[in-house]
Amino acid sequence: MGYLTERELLERYEYYTHQIEERLLEGEDFKTVSNQLPVMAHIANPETFQVLQVNKRYMECTGYEFQQIRERWMDFLLNTVHPDSIKNILRFLPGLYEKHHSNQVITFVQYARVCRSEEYSPVITFTKPTKLPSGKVVWLEPFPEDFGKHEKKIEQVVKMDEFKLKHFGRFQSLTQREVEILKLLANGYNNPKIADKLFLSRSTVETHRKNLKRKLELKSLRDLMRYAFAFNLVEV
Repeated sequence: MGYLTERELLERYEYYTHQIEERLLEGEDFKTVSNQLPVMAHIANPETFQVLQVNKRYMECTGYEFQQIRERWMDFLLNTVHPDSIKNILRFLPGLYEKHHSNQVITFVQYARVCRSEEYSPVITFTKPTKLPSGKVVWLEPFPEDFGKHEKKIEQVVKMDEFKLKHFGRFQSLTQREVEILKLLANGYNNPKIADKLFLSRSTVETHRKNLKRKLELKSLRDLMRYAFAFNLVEV
């Protein structure tokens, strides 16, 4: 892979996430599709997140064959992913799938032992609300060395992840409409434009904004943008 900026690197993996799902919708085989891409990839159960299918690079980097993963799932999980990451994923990811649009990629960090290392490393993970009829979800994890020259970006994602975990309860309290308005605000819409786009009165938009401010304890635009970046609401 040639040199890419931090933003271009993230955009590339977001694209891969969409690409795998779209090709699966067209009837292609997961292994065929995912083995063509330079990423660890797997299909997961949307409720338990148990691994259902993996690609070649996933097995190479974890050091486990798929049969071992399938037959000894709990042992694999506990030996590979940090217990705190397991707990956090089970806590916040179902809510993010529910709140986000099916075209929106979710990025988070999990700590795992990869590439046969005994140490836990931050692994940036990409997934999205599924469009697949089966309801199964796609997960992509780039090789850690792909981000080796971008330690600052990894630190930023980790910080956003910490913010996400700390404030997830508040974000969960938002209605779907409030999430829509939060996203529009973060992307530069003012009250009149939001009202026009969502076919609402301006007074209704103002009420939603007051509710957002109260629920999220927003005191500034900076506070609003921290939520928007942490929960993948900013369009780039």
